[in-house]
Amino acid sequence: MDLYRLAAPIYDLATLAWSGGAIWRTRAHALEHAKPGKTFFVPGTGTGRLALEAAGRGARTLAIDHSPAMLARARRRLARDRARRGPGAPAIELELREQSLAELEAPEGFDVVAAEHFLNVFRPDTMPAVRDRLIELTKPGGVFAIADFTPLRTDRARPARAAQALHHVIPLGGCSLLTRNAMHPIYDHGADLADRADLQLEACIDEPSFWIGPRWFRAWTFRKLGERPWVSR
Repeated sequence: MDLYRLAAPIYDLATLAWSGGAIWRTRAHALEHAKPGKTFFVPGTGTGRLALEAAGRGARTLAIDHSPAMLARARRRLARDRARRGPGAPAIELELREQSLAELEAPEGFDVVAAEHFLNVFRPDTMPAVRDRLIELTKPGGVFAIADFTPLRTDRARPARAAQALHHVIPLGGCSLLTRNAMHPIYDHGADLADRADLQLEACIDEPSFWIGPRWFRAWTFRKLGERPWVSR
């Protein structure tokens, strides 16, 4: 059964309405690295906007999702783009594949791996292994990009912290009801990955809701330095 069949028709509108475009802006930071000839991977592509934008910039893009309903919307988006470009336009390299991350075989890895609000669907006991797998799929010298909620600001007053936590819980709860995604606290990927010797944080950008609201959505950009094992300080 496709648990995303109910969420797929409203997903784009819901994320826009909830974040005022901030969710998309955190995702779009990965597109700075979508260049001709580069390989670009989007796990859990959803309705396919990021993958299509990356391919449109010349990146050889693979996007996977285990939801037929989400992929159907991504394929319709791709078909509309091809119709808009016209028959004489250069073909873009975008493969949309119904597949789970566990099933993916990519021994050569990718120049860019973009986890666009993807890690947020996993439980705390499984998310680190998924994140490690995505880092493994990133080529040395490549980019690992994460978009997610901004970690809870513990330096703020209690009402501000409560408002931020509630802003995370409400959409997470809605997704959990529709798709059985996990309920969990806000993840802090920057803190979690700070001790990895094979990653270097290049950018950490918070995007405001509706352009002027609180900055409760974050984009991290890491550079993978090599295949050295990571060690804790």
